[in-house]
Amino acid sequence: MFSKLIKLCLKIKNFLKGKKIYIAAVILILQALLGYAGELIDLASIADFINWCGELASNDFTARLLEGLGIFGLRFAFGAKKTPQNQAKAD
Repeated sequence: MFSKLIKLCLKIKNFLKGKKIYIAAVILILQALLGYAGELIDLASIADFINWCGELASNDFTARLLEGLGIFGLRFAFGAKKTPQNQAKAD
């Protein structure tokens, strides 16, 4: 029983290797999108929608969305592997 549990944990660990940062970024982005959806559902009129659009830049969900996208960008930038083709293009 315990050996099966240990094997399962090792499989999960190997699956998550290198993907944890992406999962965290996806969670932040999904939280932001769900927050936007909740705010849009709560709007009562077109005037509220226009005001909501005007305040979108200072919205907490916008900050969360940008954080998630930033994590994706940083992970890609630092995680990009140098292959011989990439090095030839850089030179």
